[in-house]
Amino acid sequence: VGAALLLSAVGDAAGAGGMFIPQMLFFALAHGAYMCYFLPQAQLAPRPFVWPVLTALLLFLFVCIVPRAADPAERAGVAVYGLVIAGMLYSALQYRGAYAAWFRLAALLFVFSDSVIAWGRFVAPVPCRTYVVMITYYAAQYLFYLFAVRAATLSDSPH
Repeated sequence: VGAALLLSAVGDAAGAGGMFIPQMLFFALAHGAYMCYFLPQAQLAPRPFVWPVLTALLLFLFVCIVPRAADPAERAGVAVYGLVIAGMLYSALQYRGAYAAWFRLAALLFVFSDSVIAWGRFVAPVPCRTYVVMITYYAAQYLFYLFAVRAATLSDSPH
């Protein structure tokens, strides 16, 4: 989780510098780090609610967002990034370790935050976009951090 937070911070810096594609790259790497955290304790058989959630996300991505990215590099980057964040969401929804519900909430908040960014960039303005994005994004990152620390503390405690 520490690597994911660091990669996200680099993505934030790239975004602040107006570098959208590098920003997506660093966030994709951060999601890969989150997947490395969740997948070792993931349930193999998909939970009943997982496919509808992922289907809705992918439909939103490939029907509403990707076709509206005018630049081919951005279109490809958004498509790949969307698949990566869907993978992170899948791994969090399948996670069965300590604090699983909190990690699921964090993953959903992160996806929501990125969806608002994508909608605002490619489809239409979003009222109070900065506030909506930053509150949900930082809430997600905080929950990932907090419950990863708590889970590590649980595993370090003598039984």
